[in-house]
Amino acid sequence: MKMSYTTETAKYIDLERNGLSESVNENIRRNRMSSVRIKAVKEDGTPISNAKVEINQTASDFRFGCNAFMINQFDTDDEQEKYDEAFKKLFNQAVVSFYWRDDEPEEEVYRFDKGSSKIYRRPPADESLEWCEKYGIEPKGHNLVWPNRSIGLPQWLPEDKKKIQRKINERIKMIADRYAEKIPVWDVCNEVSDYTYDYMPEEYDTKAFVLADKLFPDNHLILNDYHSFYDGSFKGKNSPLYQIAQKIRYGGGRIDGIGIQHHLFIKEENINNPTDQLNAEKILKMARTYSELTNSLHFSEITIPSYDSTEEKLSAQAKIVENFYRLCFSIKAVKSIVWWNLVDGYAYGSETYYGGGLLKHDFTPKPAYDVLDRLINKEWKTNLETATDENGYCTAEAFHGDYNVTINGKTYSAHIGEDTDAVEIICG
Repeated sequence: MKMSYTTETAKYIDLERNGLSESVNENIRRNRMSSVRIKAVKEDGTPISNAKVEINQTASDFRFGCNAFMINQFDTDDEQEKYDEAFKKLFNQAVVSFYWRDDEPEEEVYRFDKGSSKIYRRPPADESLEWCEKYGIEPKGHNLVWPNRSIGLPQWLPEDKKKIQRKINERIKMIADRYAEKIPVWDVCNEVSDYTYDYMPEEYDTKAFVLADKLFPDNHLILNDYHSFYDGSFKGKNSPLYQIAQKIRYGGGRIDGIGIQHHLFIKEENINNPTDQLNAEKILKMARTYSELTNSLHFSEITIPSYDSTEEKLSAQAKIVENFYRLCFSIKAVKSIVWWNLVDGYAYGSETYYGGGLLKHDFTPKPAYDVLDRLINKEWKTNLETATDENGYCTAEAFHGDYNVTINGKTYSAHIGEDTDAVEIICG
């Protein structure tokens, strides 16, 4: 008897079943929370004793992201409003589209300005940044160089490799001049591990990171790839992504972060076969290996399918999502997790087949969306009430992020980070 997607597949990453639940929970506490001593004092330094204290988290240091390729892309205002509401409720990071083919469809004809010609799933960057600012969401630029000739590179690009390299350099400089101060995080090179890109200039990836180091001095620069883990591509330090990162660094490029794509693009009839992508122990091993390159890892493109909206498959998706996010969130080096397509039916091309959205096509939330809402907005967010002692102190176990601390009815801002062990609130 063929097992179902729910019972056969979700078990591979079931932390309880695999005996990892306790260690994952402990690592979440250790890596994402701090034990903080808060002191309330008057302006002259006198402790405020027996004060009522409310500690409410307003933002997380961890980046929960999603691509924002559907900004102002829907047919109706109602659909757009539903998308916006669902997005901002979960995510504090938005992947902003920077696909060269669509940024510059004709040579020196650009689509960065608000109101530029419409291309599906490619909203103009200025429009996306305005949207991010409206909702207080951090933008992430994706990407500066993607050597895919069919959908990444512009059709007008010349064949001559020297001319291609010159155009790459011009693109990186132009984007840096316009957006380096507005977008803190960038995928510099995307999917360079496919060695069939023989039409690209030699060492274009290294040169891109060397140039980005100069032009984006204060930005977080990521090497993003799919030959990082899935399709059997993880082979320890011999993995394509690991080797490419080493090569770029030896060539003088600055890589701050490693982007690990994690699309579960497996046909439904094959989903019951075990896969490394759902093996919790192997995910941990993979993260340990890449963290030797940098202490900043990013699960940069996540697709976990439901295929359709039957109850069993929606339940399977939700179970996998919960265990996967718990596992990744527990790993100290992981700084972000980025879901790839929020709504079913609006993915790129054949990706629609997998039903990898967190919302159904009618914008109703799937159980997986509710899981993330519970984790991000409840379980992994600190809100508590306490009181100071006679010396003006109180303590809290708090997730890292921004806080409103209310003392005797008056609210003050504070930040609790990885290295925070004490916060003093001066009450005016």
